[in-house]
Amino acid sequence: LYTTLVLFMDREEIGSEGNTSAKSRIFENLVYQLLKGEGLSPTPDHFFEVMHHTKALSADVTAGIDPTYMEVHDKLNDAKVGYGVVISRYTGHGGKYMANEAHAEYVSYLRALLEREGVIYQVASMGKVDEGGGGTVSKYFAAYGLDIVDIGPPLLSMHSPFEVAHKADLFMTYKAFKAFLKG
Repeated sequence: LYTTLVLFMDREEIGSEGNTSAKSRIFENLVYQLLKGEGLSPTPDHFFEVMHHTKALSADVTAGIDPTYMEVHDKLNDAKVGYGVVISRYTGHGGKYMANEAHAEYVSYLRALLEREGVIYQVASMGKVDEGGGGTVSKYFAAYGLDIVDIGPPLLSMHSPFEVAHKADLFMTYKAFKAFLKG
């Protein structure tokens, strides 16, 4: 069984609360419906077998190093605006707390895929431990046992009225998603 699925989750900015958020069981129900549609019994065994073979991306922006707030950034490990799409395995909030921590083999697969497709990327964290960082929906999907990373463009002034992105980073993000869906 193979399919491509794109989910648009809401309520991420309020902690993924609610009956249609990533924290809800809407994803689990959707996969059970797909299993039934393929003539498979929707059992936990089938569900977790599918999850074990699932590769996923959590499309989300990340904080780029902001020169006006250097104290919350790790200059050696944080994303730089204008350096390509960002792959993040964990967010920086509470160390690896609230992380997805994808397997190294999956990150290697993604890197090889992006390099083959000519996608400029960077691997980064999201702020100094316990200084910067935040949460994404990836941790909720990682709990099912699938491989997932956060990937997206870096921004300056994230969550402010005037967020700034580099157009090359946006283009590389588009190329990364296209490459991933193409396989």
